[in-house]
Amino acid sequence: MTDKRFRSAKWIGLLVLALVLIVTAGCQALGGVDFNAMLKQTLKVTSYESNQKLEMKLLVNNDSLAELPKEEQELFNLISNISVQLDNTKTSKNGELSAEGKLSLGEKTIGFKLAMDQKLVSLNLDGAKKPIVIHLPQPEAGAAGAASTTAASQESLTETGMKMLDSISGFTIDNLPNPTHLSVDAGQDTINGESVIGMKIHAELTGTELLDWMKSYIDALLKDQEGMKSMITGVYEALASQADALQSSGAAAEVESIFGSLPEEDESANQIDQAIAEITDMLTQASEELKTTDPEDQKVVDGIFTKDTYVKGDVFVDSKLDIRKSVIEASIKPDLTALDEMTAADQAAGSDDEDAINVIQADRSDIPFEGVWFRMTTERWNVNGDVVPVKPEAPAGAFDMDQAGNMQGYDVLRQFEPNSVVYGLLHNQLHISKQAVSLDLNYSRPAPILTPAGVTLVPMRAVAESLGAKISKDASGKLHVIDPATNGDIVLKVGSSSVVVNGKTEKWSFPPTVVNGTTYVPARPFIAALKGSLSWEKSYFGDGNMIVITREPV
Repeated sequence: MTDKRFRSAKWIGLLVLALVLIVTAGCQALGGVDFNAMLKQTLKVTSYESNQKLEMKLLVNNDSLAELPKEEQELFNLISNISVQLDNTKTSKNGELSAEGKLSLGEKTIGFKLAMDQKLVSLNLDGAKKPIVIHLPQPEAGAAGAASTTAASQESLTETGMKMLDSISGFTIDNLPNPTHLSVDAGQDTINGESVIGMKIHAELTGTELLDWMKSYIDALLKDQEGMKSMITGVYEALASQADALQSSGAAAEVESIFGSLPEEDESANQIDQAIAEITDMLTQASEELKTTDPEDQKVVDGIFTKDTYVKGDVFVDSKLDIRKSVIEASIKPDLTALDEMTAADQAAGSDDEDAINVIQADRSDIPFEGVWFRMTTERWNVNGDVVPVKPEAPAGAFDMDQAGNMQGYDVLRQFEPNSVVYGLLHNQLHISKQAVSLDLNYSRPAPILTPAGVTLVPMRAVAESLGAKISKDASGKLHVIDPATNGDIVLKVGSSSVVVNGKTEKWSFPPTVVNGTTYVPARPFIAALKGSLSWEKSYFGDGNMIVITREPV
C-alpha cells in the first residue's frame, strides 16, 4: 500500500489545524499591543458575562441539491444554516453557567434557557412540556479513583492545571508568528451599553498563506529549545507536586503518556530530556513533511489551500488586555474543479491506487455542498468579576435525560407540544418515532412461518416487544398485548381465532399457535391491530425474503 491515499486526508488535517491555530494565535507586539500577553491574559479569565453567537453554513451546490429527494432537501436546508445565540450568559469562577438564547436551523427557531453547575444541567426548551434535566456524573463516596479525591485535593489539582497551562502557553504562544495581514488602531466600542476605550485588532490569512505560516511556526518552536525545556520542566514540577493526588484521582495514565511514569525526583532529568526529545522528533517530522512536498502532493495542496479558504478576526481589547469583543470568521472551500481534473487524470493514467482525492470528494454527486463557513461573535463584560449564574433546578416531574435511553421514540416525542417547532423537527424531519422490525425467513430466530394455506405467522412476543408493547397472561390463560404507542389492547388465546382488539371481537385468519415454545400469530391482522404496515422485501443476505414491519406512532 502506498502513501498516496493518505495525502488528501493529511493536508485537510493540516488545514484544520492551521485554522485553529490562527483563531487562537498570538503575535509579536504591534501598535503598542502585546498580543502574546493578551492571549495569556485570556487564559486567566475565570468569570464573565457575555453575549455570543455561533454560526455555521454549508456552501451549497444547488445543482447537486436539486438531485436529492424532496425530504432530504428539506433536512439539508435545516442543517446547512445553523446558528446558536447565547444572551445574558453568566459564567462563574467555579464553573457554573446560565444563559438564555435560541437555536436556529434554517428558518426554524427554538428558544431555550440553560443553567448548570457541577451536578446538574437544567434546560427549559420552547415546546417542551416539562423542564429537561441532566444529572452529571458524580464520584461515589468511598469509590476508587476520582471518588477518593477530596475537595481540597481537587482544588489543588485545579491550581496545578493552571500552572501547567502557564508553562505550556509561555512556549506555544510566545513563538506564534504574526498573520500576514495584521493591523491595530486605537478606538472605542459599546459593550453591554458601556462605552469602552481600547485597541481594535484585525488579522487575516488566506489559504494560500496558511502553509507558510505553519512552516514558520513549527520552525520557531524547534529553534526555541530553551523555551521547550522551560515548558517541560514547568509541567513536570507541577505534576511532581501533585503525584499523590493524581494517583488517587485516576489521572496517572495521562501523566504517564507524557513522561513514561509519574514524576520521581531521582529520575527528573532523564524524564524531562526524554519528553523534549519526543516533542522535538515530532516537530522535526512535521517540518520535513511540510517542506518536502512532491509535485503530486503540491497539486492537492493547491486544490485545498485556496484563496476561498481563509480565517480572519476582528478583536477589541481594553486597557487590561482583556478581549471584550471579537468576530472570528473562517471558511474552508477547496477548488473542487481542480481536484476533479486530478481525479480524471489519475484514472486516465490507469492508476491502481485508491484515489487520494476520494478522501475529500467520495461521490460528489451525492454531496450538495462545496465547503463550510463559520463565524463566532462575542462580547464580554464584568470580566473576572463577581458573577452569579442562575441555579439549575430539577422540579418534580421534570424530564430526566437518564430515562431517554430506555424510551421508545414516540415516548420522547410526547414530551413536546404537538404544535411546537421541536415536535415538528423530531416527527417530520428526523422521524424519531418511526419503528421498523425485520424478520428474515432464513436467518431470524425465531423466524416467520409460511403455512400451507399461505398465511404468514410471526413470533408475537418478538414483534410486540420490538415495538415497545408489553405482554401478560391472566388467570384464564388469555394473553394481553398492551401497546402504549397506540393505547391499544389485544386479548387473545392460543388455539382460538376469536381475538378482542380494543374491546371489539375479531376473527383472525389463523389461531395463535405455539411452535417450539414460541407463540405465533397471523402477521397481517396482528400488525394491523398495532396500527402498523407489513411488506415483503429481499433479504439483507441476498438469498430469500424478509418481512418488514413499520409504523410511526405519535
